[in-house]
Amino acid sequence: MYDYVLIAHAWWRWVVLLAGIVAICTAARGWSQGLPWAGSVSYCGKMFGVAVDVQFLMGASLYLVFSPMTNVALNVAEGLPAGSELLFFGVYHGLIMTVAFIDVHVSAVIVRRGRSDAAKHRRSIVLYGQTLLIIIVTTPWWRPLFPTHH
Repeated sequence: MYDYVLIAHAWWRWVVLLAGIVAICTAARGWSQGLPWAGSVSYCGKMFGVAVDVQFLMGASLYLVFSPMTNVALNVAEGLPAGSELLFFGVYHGLIMTVAFIDVHVSAVIVRRGRSDAAKHRRSIVLYGQTLLIIIVTTPWWRPLFPTHH
């Protein structure tokens, strides 16, 4: 089961990245063209949130249930060498991606509370951009980009 979830998690990153880029671009288009905050613009932000949710659930299941790395990392946390994969996946990746998960939902609330359509567009660009940046920085790009097996 570990291999299947890991492969799905690795492939789903592309859905998350695409959804984030689309959400930011549609908000930028809406802002520059003075479009109302409705329809596809609002929908794209929601889909970014859903994509992050699915990714987070797969990642949490890997971290909490399936991954053999987690037990090892938690048992020897103080002695992990800097820059090791065990330290990255056992500590940093899960922690920072949890921040991204929370950030996308807090961002959605802040966007909805914008007083005008333009404010909602601007907030989407900045806040979803912030979430996407957190995700990009914490993605293990050294791992296979399109894995078929582990």
